[in-house]
Amino acid sequence: MRICIFYSSPKLGDIILQLPFIKAISVHFNKKVTLCINQNINIQNILQKQNYIDSVIVNPFRRGRFFLNDVFKLSKILKQKNIDCAFILEKTKGTAIACKLAKVEKIFGFGIGSQKFLVENFSRLKKNDLRYNYTYQSIKFLNFHKISYNFNDNFLILDQIEKINFKKKYESLPKPWVCFAVDSTEVNRIWPQKNFAELADKLINKNLAKTIFIINHENHKKYFDEVISNSKFRNNFVNCKSLNRSDIIYLIEMCEFFVGIDSGPSCVSGALNKKTFCIIGPTDATLPRFNSMTKIVSDIYDNRREVGLKRCGDNFVQNDSEVKTISVSKVFDTIVKNL
Repeated sequence: MRICIFYSSPKLGDIILQLPFIKAISVHFNKKVTLCINQNINIQNILQKQNYIDSVIVNPFRRGRFFLNDVFKLSKILKQKNIDCAFILEKTKGTAIACKLAKVEKIFGFGIGSQKFLVENFSRLKKNDLRYNYTYQSIKFLNFHKISYNFNDNFLILDQIEKINFKKKYESLPKPWVCFAVDSTEVNRIWPQKNFAELADKLINKNLAKTIFIINHENHKKYFDEVISNSKFRNNFVNCKSLNRSDIIYLIEMCEFFVGIDSGPSCVSGALNKKTFCIIGPTDATLPRFNSMTKIVSDIYDNRREVGLKRCGDNFVQNDSEVKTISVSKVFDTIVKNL
């Protein structure tokens, strides 16, 4: 049996959150799986080296006039790889159509919407499950299949030689090394940069950090400049804006611990089983489940938001007023307590 697992989201954090389930399916069937992901994820060089992944297929998963073209291309690849069992960890129909065209024998998917006509019927989720987050949905799906999973593992193992070579670039910098992830495409998640600066100063004064690597990729925002302009230790920071996604993963792995907002790099740190401190804004704190992650929420966190009105996230506050209420002292004290 050759198994392919599909997840089409273009967001890094989304695919990382699915790694515990991808590994669980591999372990359950005692064989490596093929993974099909969005080409914009762009970390297939790392994913295909995992001991539970045999190979990685990439696809644009575009809509509109490109939809059929992408589906046909995917179906040809599935035929070439002789895939005969598919697990689709979402409700999208394009991957299910590709599996049908490739004559994949068993197609398991969430079965919500039009996908229900293309997948096996015993393991389908219900429309109401869309009100819950992606992790909840995958948990329910694997439970249907009696597949055990856990969140206390290394879901990303990095190549030892590449780790050493990457680390050499920074070996002259003083330790401890700490990584901060300070930005997001969603502004309601972003903790103020002056807070990151104050937190950095506290960590440096306490000798818990000597070099702080700043992950910030929003080109229209000068987050790094904001951090160092508010810090007493301007020379202790490294701007990592130029690093690609694979580099960022190696960077996070080499640091002592990670501090960041609820975004893709936080998920990567959790998947690496790195000591992770995640500052949660007005989002769903139950989405990431990695046991190495300590979540820091506001005093006004409302768990009713963990169930959407129609879909997960449609009741999130869209501004940063809540995340701003999380004090530097609360984050610092949490770090000190858990290190």
